Amino acid sequence: MSAPTDFTQWRRMRNEGLAVEFGWLTLSSYQWLPGTPGPLDLLPGFWSADANGAHAVFVPEDGVTDPDGEPLSGTLEKQLDEDESIHFVRVGDVLVELGVRDGRYMVRTRNRSHPTLREFTGVPVFAYDPAFVVQGRFTAFEPPRTVPIGSFREDANFTAELVGKVEFELAGQTHRLAATQNDNGSLVLAFGDATNGMSTAAWRFVGIPAPAADGSVTIDFNRTLNYPMAFSPYAVCPAPAAGNRLDVPVNAGEQLPE
Repeated sequence: MSAPTDFTQWRRMRNEGLAVEFGWLTLSSYQWLPGTPGPLDLLPGFWSADANGAHAVFVPEDGVTDPDGEPLSGTLEKQLDEDESIHFVRVGDVLVELGVRDGRYMVRTRNRSHPTLREFTGVPVFAYDPAFVVQGRFTAFEPPRTVPIGSFREDANFTAELVGKVEFELAGQTHRLAATQNDNGSLVLAFGDATNGMSTAAWRFVGIPAPAADGSVTIDFNRTLNYPMAFSPYAVCPAPAAGNRLDVPVNAGEQLPE
């Protein structure tokens, strides 16, 4: 299978993955839970959070169910860890996600009837360009470095565990980007570049297979992806680590949604 054909199939799978019933294209609100019980926008009941977890109180008339459609009422309580999220309850077409971000409980609503999902026809991308498939070398940090990073939301900050750096040549220049790592050993490069704010989002990311024994890696920038923030203001997406910016345009991968 040729690289462009494989890329086309990969793009089809990406678009299909986005266009699911309660996916990233259905986000409709993001709210921090208050310290004392109170209402939230777009949702029935009274919500709050404290050191013991998140709390929500509903009456039968609210029409609240569990994610599978079983009716719920009374007081619901849930304790989660940092960065954990669950499907908490449903209200008609709206699925309520409960999670913890930056030490605080939040709820995010996902409406399966959202216009962004209904009108989605695929993410625009740059044409496949073999010049953006580059070889590089991974050098591990010993030990890994935990660093503070920002996010798409000004009211949420995170940390990232950087496991090493990837060095490569692009557009006649040598570049270095710090990497995080998935459980399967593959790497993730979150980065900014000279196209941001024009043809692309504020930052993007590209995944690369686990390094070979000698540290060699292949980076295919044609597979650069948007974070969910490109599709919705209700996403919370990690910013690149300091220094993870390329001063050249990466005219490859996903562009700003239309």
